[in-house]
Amino acid sequence: MSQSRPSTAVRQATYPAGFPDGWYRLAASKDLEPGKIEYRECLGRQLVVYRSQDGRSVHAMSAFCPHLGANLAHGCVKGEQLECPFHQWQLRPDGKVGHVPYTNKLPVRTQQETWPIREKHGQVFIYYRGGGHKACALDEVPYEIPDIPEVEDGRFVHRGVHDAGTVKMHLIEFAENSVDFAHFAPVHGEMFIPWTAIKVPGIQIEHVADWEPDPEQPHIAYFKNDAVLHILGRKVDKTKAKAMITFIGPGSVVTFRFKIPDVGEIVMYQTHLPLSEMEQKVDFTWYADKSIPRMLVSYVVGNWVSQWANDIDIWENKVYLDKPALVKGDGPVHRMRRWYRQFYPETRGPTEAGAESAAE
Repeated sequence: MSQSRPSTAVRQATYPAGFPDGWYRLAASKDLEPGKIEYRECLGRQLVVYRSQDGRSVHAMSAFCPHLGANLAHGCVKGEQLECPFHQWQLRPDGKVGHVPYTNKLPVRTQQETWPIREKHGQVFIYYRGGGHKACALDEVPYEIPDIPEVEDGRFVHRGVHDAGTVKMHLIEFAENSVDFAHFAPVHGEMFIPWTAIKVPGIQIEHVADWEPDPEQPHIAYFKNDAVLHILGRKVDKTKAKAMITFIGPGSVVTFRFKIPDVGEIVMYQTHLPLSEMEQKVDFTWYADKSIPRMLVSYVVGNWVSQWANDIDIWENKVYLDKPALVKGDGPVHRMRRWYRQFYPETRGPTEAGAESAAE
């Protein structure tokens, strides 16, 4: 019996262990109504995320009551506290016990694990810190998710979401994909009908890519992609388009800016939530200039999603090489890996072994 797919265990053994530090999308804001609780298994943790009764704040903590282990997702929200369904203990947003109905002497040493939460642009994000440490304090994070001024002031409006399901890949692969310039022609060189895997005959895409870390914000890196279409073998300059992709942390939160000449801009989030080290929950959320027709916005976003999907089969079958054999024409793989190591401060990150590529 032939087997073409390597096992998850074989693949996982080659990748950096654990989960990189950073912000991760837990939910859409609209899915957390006042007083609602959601259970999540992700980032090697079991947690609950809930909204206060007044709707003003969102909190996250370990899912099982420190008293006798009941699932807090089956409890209820009382003000900003979470009440256990078993003995009605109430836990404060900081993880301390706030109320026990049958005693006035509260367990002062009990501390439920909690995580910093931010609600931004219709999404709920959690800050995860690994390395065997407890989560950082609720008000202590090394960086914030940047504002998008056009969304904040209303120039850009929400235009859509896409739940892409899960991909059986390690998170670092998305970052590594951005510096693998040589794969754009064979994997992303053809045109597809947006939102489908149907090729458009006679049209090829020429890509010119670049990748740079931000010189002042170490947690940010930029991937730039200029694209132009070749129709029936002829380059058509008026089809030129530019995309600026910003990595906010380890590839868990990524924003895209698509510039359509003489039309306007689209901003899109692509987020990855590790359900396990080798499985990512992927979501897309996008905003656009009010003046851009909805069909055009959907066309641009759908084109990206179709191209993104071309990588999935490769991601789900590959391993991670500590010493890749790079040649002239490959992108700055080792430079990206050095940048990525900051998100594994306490555990094994991407290695810096091997010679630099000629492209670096």
